[in-house]
Amino acid sequence: ASSEILREESERASNADLKDLLAYGFAIHHAGMTRDDRNMVEDLYSDKHIQVLCCTATLAWGVNLPAHTVIIKGTQMYSPEKGKWCELSPLDIMQMLGRAGRPGFDTEGEGIIITQHSELQYYLSLMNQQLPIESQLI
Repeated sequence: ASSEILREESERASNADLKDLLAYGFAIHHAGMTRDDRNMVEDLYSDKHIQVLCCTATLAWGVNLPAHTVIIKGTQMYSPEKGKWCELSPLDIMQMLGRAGRPGFDTEGEGIIITQHSELQYYLSLMNQQLPIESQLI
């Protein structure tokens, strides 16, 4: 049933990449997509038709989409204000990982962080709640 639904929905998608991926149970979600495509992906994922969803970090803040496994591929984001690549904040990382194993949706979850070796100790400390709190107020 899911494959038929995904085939039908892929015909409605305006994003060419999404059209290609949906038939295989994969989807993408990012701000450059139309609102209709994003809503369709959110609904299909919530209804468990989509098995793998690749998305930008912004999805972690907006929509309530629990997952069993969250993979963070890369822990840096380009900051136009600073003109360079910066590490995601601990709050952003924890918010993204918090999508995994949500009570009421799953009994457990897993989070995977793919980062540079030089950041390994930082993320181990974050996961063990051993990072000092730093104010971001200026």
